[in-house]
Amino acid sequence: MKATRLTSRTARRVAAGALAGATAIALLAGCSASSGGATDSTAAGATTTVDFWGWVPGLEDLVAQYNEANPGVEVSFHRMTGDDGQKVEAAVDAGAGPDLVQLSTHDLPDYVISDRVQPITEYVGDIQDNNTESAWTSVTFGDDVYGVPQGIGPAGMMYRTDLFDKFGIAVPATWDEYLAAARAIHAADPNAYIANLSPSEIGQWMQEVQQAEGSWYGVDGDSWTVGVNDDASKLVAARWQTLLDEGLVTTEQMWTPEYWALVNSGKVATISYAAWFPSLLAENAADTSGLWRIAPLPTNAGSTNSGDSGGAAVVVLKGAADPAAAAKFAAWLNDSDETQDALITVGGLFPSTKNGLASEALMQPQPFYGDQVINEVFADAAENTPSTWVEGPNYGTAQTAVTDEFAKVVTGEQTFEQALDKAQAATIADLKSRGLSVAE
Repeated sequence: MKATRLTSRTARRVAAGALAGATAIALLAGCSASSGGATDSTAAGATTTVDFWGWVPGLEDLVAQYNEANPGVEVSFHRMTGDDGQKVEAAVDAGAGPDLVQLSTHDLPDYVISDRVQPITEYVGDIQDNNTESAWTSVTFGDDVYGVPQGIGPAGMMYRTDLFDKFGIAVPATWDEYLAAARAIHAADPNAYIANLSPSEIGQWMQEVQQAEGSWYGVDGDSWTVGVNDDASKLVAARWQTLLDEGLVTTEQMWTPEYWALVNSGKVATISYAAWFPSLLAENAADTSGLWRIAPLPTNAGSTNSGDSGGAAVVVLKGAADPAAAAKFAAWLNDSDETQDALITVGGLFPSTKNGLASEALMQPQPFYGDQVINEVFADAAENTPSTWVEGPNYGTAQTAVTDEFAKVVTGEQTFEQALDKAQAATIADLKSRGLSVAE
């Protein structure tokens, strides 16, 4: 069923009401009660420790900077890789999780309902005005704030200039042109492909669904709607089914050594992803420096929309020994003037903060990309991304259902459309099992 289209602000407000109206009231009350009695040991002069898990490049240096300036606090940092996200969930449920974790905002409703995250409203109210409205509402449910925003994910298309020049092919501006370019590249060199299709990399899928004005979730009165197989998703499915069926893409799992070897070999002509990805490409494909540029995400027929794969937040988890100290560090990390340049230039984040958006560091030429000012592309994408996406309470379940079924698509066991139908059914069934109302 296609999700009801709502503005981001309205969707967050209604979604918060739906969460509270179902099973979240008691959970949220429990979280508030557990954090309300916490003491700020840092203010009292005692030493406190904060265990922080995250994945943004360069966080180690920022943690060290904070520790040096705040001798009463010791923040330890663990760099997340692989299945660490699932490990966090299990650890929190077992009462042994870290204090802070970097989390996709897609996952936040599920963390709220599952009582894995606690509100930090009383500790971070003074940074609200420094964040864009959409970023702040992404961490707000009802009257409570559950995290500090950490960047947004407007999309662009990284492309190999040497391959397009070698084959005499224009850089595609539309998805129709993209398919034509894919066919031309592979015809010119059977070992060259327009892109890699990773069945597990859901962000690349979601940015195109949002571009087509789709959403996995919506709200209809007091019920959730589910749109995993909505019209927008079917449009994206048809595109990638054609590319897969014609052998125009590779299918390595992203982030693996095999994937980066493929990228470095010059066999992949484009990578479409969010504003945080260019720094990771530069880090993992250093020998290809100067060969890449960034163009807007190809558009659908009759549309100028771009897409966004979602943002992130730093959240204080249930069981944090000193939520005040943890929230204070999260606020400093993401909102202080002294961290913005590093988060942009080293971390590769596209900021959701007003001081970050005003930073000269955001619009600097990037040597890896031939001195292109790449964030001009991502800034335009942010302005042209439709506000149709609605976050839902079982995103993790939906994501797992989609990626599990997509794994069967790349092996030829089923089509993308069949995979979406199965994931739709699984998502609805899970919502109902949680006691949430679903309109079908």
